[in-house]
Amino acid sequence: MQKELANKFSQFQKQSKFGSIVFFFETVRKNIYNFIYVFLPALQGYFLLSLAIFALVLVGIGIFSFINYYYFTYKFDFNKSAFIIQKGFFTKTKLSIPFEKIQQINFNQNLIHKIFSLYEVQMDTAGSDNTEVDIKAVSKEIADDLKVISVKIKKQRVIKTTVEEDNNNSLNINILTLIKIGLTSRYFETFGLILGTIALGFQFLEDLNIDYTENVEKIISTTNFGLIFTLVVLLIIIIAILVINLISTILKYFNFTAIKSSNNLEISYGLIQTKSIILSPKKVQQFQIIQNYLQKTLDILEIKINQASSTKIVKDNSRSKIIIPGFTKNEKNDLFKYIFNKKIQEEIQMKPHVRKLIFSLIFTSIIPSLIFLLIFILFEILSLKYILISCLSYLILTSFVNWRYYKNNSLIIAKDFIVYKSGFWDIKSTIIETFKIQSIILSQPVWHKKRNLGDIIFSTAGGFIKAKTYNFSDLKKIVNKSIYSVEISNKKWM
Repeated sequence: MQKELANKFSQFQKQSKFGSIVFFFETVRKNIYNFIYVFLPALQGYFLLSLAIFALVLVGIGIFSFINYYYFTYKFDFNKSAFIIQKGFFTKTKLSIPFEKIQQINFNQNLIHKIFSLYEVQMDTAGSDNTEVDIKAVSKEIADDLKVISVKIKKQRVIKTTVEEDNNNSLNINILTLIKIGLTSRYFETFGLILGTIALGFQFLEDLNIDYTENVEKIISTTNFGLIFTLVVLLIIIIAILVINLISTILKYFNFTAIKSSNNLEISYGLIQTKSIILSPKKVQQFQIIQNYLQKTLDILEIKINQASSTKIVKDNSRSKIIIPGFTKNEKNDLFKYIFNKKIQEEIQMKPHVRKLIFSLIFTSIIPSLIFLLIFILFEILSLKYILISCLSYLILTSFVNWRYYKNNSLIIAKDFIVYKSGFWDIKSTIIETFKIQSIILSQPVWHKKRNLGDIIFSTAGGFIKAKTYNFSDLKKIVNKSIYSVEISNKKWM
């Protein structure tokens, strides 16, 4: 460790002098919606009282933020090889984290941070729920020093480089690729968001005692105009989905750059909120490739990287996951080779038994269709004509979805990897290195024994793979082979 850095961080120090402001806005951001949507409606007609209570809450948040800032100190104890923090006013807490437990240090920057030229520093650890560190506000100088320290902690060499210096050591996502990503991804999530917003809008109109139903019924009652109205609404929703996806993608992943060094991958991105992550390839537990038909046509794909981290982080799957929204196939291959230093050599490809499709059709298509048909007829919800059309449409749609899921499902056993493919529209390939498997669960439901079928789960420190309704004898062979690979491997991933 460089002597000047050791001296600089050997004593307890506070965050930036603007740290209390960051604490304040962060607390307001997390709680303001609860105050507005839950508390204020109960005080309708009491404007001055509401305003006074709102002001008192803000003052309370301000005091709370200053206390959190003032009584939070940290240092690096290089003699004990540990990072130490002290925090708390009413309850004093001292936390010591050994260097070897620090998996990575992330650097984030939201709008407030950018205004004051600050960074948020997050330290992720492995094997614990309560040793995660979040330093809300440090200067750029301190952040740069912490980047150096984070690499030194891992006994890795820092290579300072730029995109212009060596294009071979960097991977970038340009604005054209971001546009392609925005127009070809997250349709279903955005559709759900739009429907939720529309529902809230209708609820708001009802709360204001505005009767909108009569006018809507008049529009729909006119056959020709009603059809035009429906098509216009659908068109507006589709355009809204595309626009929302495009804007959110550009804002989130603007200027995405991945710089390769000898032992690290430094990733940075974001327009309003800038994030910087130092990724250690050996900590990668899962490598996921996601691509739909449109993205395949445009030669782009999404990559998700799951890392080893604490139990808490694995559960919420947020800070342990790195998303690369749009690489080409060649860029994906370069990244894969850099992380794993090898290629996937396919040996065995397995498909689930057709019973998987049959069971899915029975429980998600046929039985629900019959239940809907019975309910509609008994309660006379619709005319018989529309009942049959509705149930048949549901049956056809869900059957197609189930068939697509079955068609795209496969388990690949390679020399050093296990690959599981699945999906309906977005086809996801989850890849794990065999020697990183922590546990394997092999099960056989009673109804599958006669057909010699079963299920298998591969668990790693970054998530799991679950494959259902495969040949049970073949799964046994995979288990034995995988266990043998783990036992003979002398590689370390922690």
